[in-house]
Amino acid sequence: MLLDIGLGIIIPIALSKIGGFELSNSYVFFGIIFSILPDMDLIIYEFIKKINKNNKIRRHRDIGHYPIFYIILGGILFYFINKKLLLLFVICSLLHFIHDSIGIGWGIKWFFPFKKNSYQIFYNINKNNDGSLIYSYKPEELDYISEKYGYPNWIRDIYLKFHLYSLVELAVFIISIILLILVK
Repeated sequence: MLLDIGLGIIIPIALSKIGGFELSNSYVFFGIIFSILPDMDLIIYEFIKKINKNNKIRRHRDIGHYPIFYIILGGILFYFINKKLLLLFVICSLLHFIHDSIGIGWGIKWFFPFKKNSYQIFYNINKNNDGSLIYSYKPEELDYISEKYGYPNWIRDIYLKFHLYSLVELAVFIISIILLILVK
């Protein structure tokens, strides 16, 4: 999440420099919101878990992580609202989806509704990396994988412990804050 927030700060800075317009606090705010918005399904899942204690939700990315729908529908919406926000929305969303496809996690459904598979880049959840660049998982495979390899305390185990993944996220976030201070 820190990587997404960091990118949500860096992208508006870059677009303001490329576009030659003054960077506003609201543009940075929208950059951050657009970068984390696909993960808002976590709030829905937490609410569902509180209502139904027997519900085993082991992964998110089943609501806001369909790039074809998400970017096209959001793009159409922002086309009519604000073209400057349109470009910010598309880039921040696309980077979020790329980030969620690399490294840990379950990948995302890049080609939904045409294919229901989730795609992961560089990392095979099944732990049997065969040197492939892209791994594809059918929905039923993800149910098995999430049961076997899922992190019930993934926020604590992934984001609150120091390891390469969390350090990269933290570094991007710190760099984004430094850039924001320098350009303001």
